[in-house]
Formats: sequence, structure tokens, C-alpha cells
Amino acid sequence: MNITVLVENSTPSSRFIARHGLSLFIETGERHILFDVGPDAAFLDNARTLGIDVAAADTVVISHGHSDHGGGLKAYLERTRDAACPAPVYVREHAFEKHLSGTRERHRSIGLDPALAEDERVVTTGEVRALGDGLLLFSCAGGEHALPASNGRLFACNAQGELVPDAFLHEQSLLVHEGDRYILISGCSHAGILNIMARAETLAGAPLDAVVAGFHLTAPSAGTMADAEQIRLLGREMASLSTCFYTFHCTGLDAYSLLRDELGDRLQYLYTGASVEV
Repeated sequence: MNITVLVENSTPSSRFIARHGLSLFIETGERHILFDVGPDAAFLDNARTLGIDVAAADTVVISHGHSDHGGGLKAYLERTRDAACPAPVYVREHAFEKHLSGTRERHRSIGLDPALAEDERVVTTGEVRALGDGLLLFSCAGGEHALPASNGRLFACNAQGELVPDAFLHEQSLLVHEGDRYILISGCSHAGILNIMARAETLAGAPLDAVVAGFHLTAPSAGTMADAEQIRLLGREMASLSTCFYTFHCTGLDAYSLLRDELGDRLQYLYTGASVEV
């Protein structure tokens, strides 16, 4: 499997546009998957620079209903409107509902454009959705491991229009079965990366060989990072597994450095323009 980062928070090259957000182009077997589309059209510019035709994607996945992962959806739909075989866009239930970041007193909208929910290419997914060729979309409602502390700054609206903590019913991850290997792709892992891994391994019936994910250890709206000791504990739990990890975006570079102390070369950071064989 080859993964190219079309958009991420950082880049060492002036050739690319960095944005707070995520977009990956994944090539596995005969399938080409666009996983998230970043906050705007920057992923299209970077794809062009990299020589990647996003219209070649046969599958588009939006990991959750936040604009840093799905804000570029309108640009993608417009760019590929006349494609010979337009790809379906898989979006979890509740993804187009209202989502906010901040505090109860001061917050801002970070949701997707609800008008795009009516596009004929948008496909709503449930808890599990098989896509064929070893691709499986699934959701995770949490588990025995702690949720990211930064979830506390993320909200949704209930049926009465009241601000409530986001339960992340709009989040989904991708499990890839390639040969005899299982690889997990997760956007921000709001349900907790260890919980999502446990769910993926239950579905796979086998351990994961690799995880490509943001771990949501930073809160950009507050400019804060998770407790350092909790990050080290997470790193030690990861290190006890046989899995290799690749991360980006909401993990944050400071948290990455702490995790790297525990995991060493089994953890890599992927930035805008990076390409890796997993």
C-alpha cells in the first residue's frame, strides 16, 4: 500500500501548501482512495504538483464531520463533476449536522456544508460498511481506554438546538486487508486510537500490522497539548504492540516527539507531500 499526504499541517517544501487539516491519497491493489479532503482546495493544488489525478480515485472517504477534514469536499465535487466514473463519497451518519469548537460561552462552527449532503454522489454509511477488495469502513463508540482530553472542546447540537458534548457518531475509520496484512486508517481518532484499534482487530480477527492515524493529542482552538505523562503512557501501550505507526495533523509535533521517545523508529510523522510504502 502506498500513501501520499496531499494536505497536512506542515511541509518541509515550498512546493506544497500546508493547511491545518488532512487529505491522503491511498493506493492499494487496484483501488485508489481519497481519504479526507482537507479544509479547502489546497489538496487539489498539491495533488497536481505531485502528479496525482484525484479524479482517478474510485472511492472517497470523509472520516468525520469537521471542516479540516471535509472542507474541501465542494472543491472535489466540482473538480470531478465530469469524470468518466465519479467516485462515491462515503460519509458517516450525522456528519452534516452542526459541529462546534471552543467553550460553551465562546465557540465557532467547524462543520461541513450541509448543502453538500444532497449531492447524488454522497453515500451515508452506518456502523459497518464493506466496500469490497478488502476495504471496510467502521465506527467506534469508545471502549475501555480513555478518550482524548481535547474532545472536551468539541460540541454538537441536540434536537432542541442546545450545545452538547460531541459523541462523535459522525466518525468512521477504514480497515484495509491487503494480502495477509491489516492496516487501519483513521483521521482524528476522537474515539481514542486504542479503542479504534481494538474495534478494528475484532472486525479483522487478527492484530493490526500498521496504523496510519491522527491521535488527537492537541487542541488547536486552545493551543494546548494533552498531559505529557498521559502521552508517554499512550506511547508505552503502543510500544507493547507489534504494530507500526504513522501519524500527522492532530497528534501535534510536540506530542509526536514524546511518543517517539517510547516507540522509536516504529513511529513516523507524515507531512504534506510525503509518500510512504506501508
